[in-house]
Amino acid sequence: MMQSIIFFIQGREMRMPRQARRKSESGLHHVMVRGINQTQLFYDDEDRRAFMERLRRYKRECGFLLHAWCLMGNHVHLLVEEGRIDLSSMMKKILLSYSHYFNRKYDRRGYLFQDRYKSKPIEGDEYLLSVVRYIHRNPLEVGQTTAYWTSFDEYMETPRLADTERVLEMLDADPSKAKSAFRLLVESESDGGLPPCGIDNPARLSDREAIMLIREIAGVSECAEVCSLDKARREEAVLLLRVRGLSIRQISRLTGLSKGIVERARAGKGQLPSG
Repeated sequence: MMQSIIFFIQGREMRMPRQARRKSESGLHHVMVRGINQTQLFYDDEDRRAFMERLRRYKRECGFLLHAWCLMGNHVHLLVEEGRIDLSSMMKKILLSYSHYFNRKYDRRGYLFQDRYKSKPIEGDEYLLSVVRYIHRNPLEVGQTTAYWTSFDEYMETPRLADTERVLEMLDADPSKAKSAFRLLVESESDGGLPPCGIDNPARLSDREAIMLIREIAGVSECAEVCSLDKARREEAVLLLRVRGLSIRQISRLTGLSKGIVERARAGKGQLPSG
């Protein structure tokens, strides 16, 4: 059934058709949810654990499989396989529950997540592997390891939430060899000729929006002042800006920092800044 977006023109209610989600014959979907207006979804590990607990709860209730997951600052990637309940109903339960938790904790009102979540049906083993690789490599974009709040360790050690059997069995019948192959798949610079994962990249902020965000996060009145910050504060600001959606090129161009400095920025002690 075609869904609609309702809006008003001169007092008249109008309905514009909204494209229905594509169904997956395999039941597999690459799902991405993002904070509204680039809002940070997780300020600390308590928030991340709260989201994971909701995944665990509704995984039992809805009967879906979770083949891979990754929690970033303002967005989440999930590789899910539908169970007893359809994808839309399942995601509604998870996101609504976390929104209630987040709004209570931070004394805020309104929507937390941007529009509808994005989803891409997954058909074929090669495409499935490309999505698994993409999800686990997301933290590398902000200088973290592939294991930073992802299901990577569940593949390498003992699964706690992720359903790892399908992917590992695709890689090798021998469990030890399958784990080695998984590590190589994710950590190798080469994608081995796998097809692109296919989910759209989030829209970048305009320069005007980026300048305002740089001033806010770095605590400066002019973007060029970022160059004068001490190294620890500068790197923290750069990482937060990258988490909030600014590209390396955009940060470099607006602040005057070299691309090399932006690329090499690392959070202290292997953790992303929480603010």
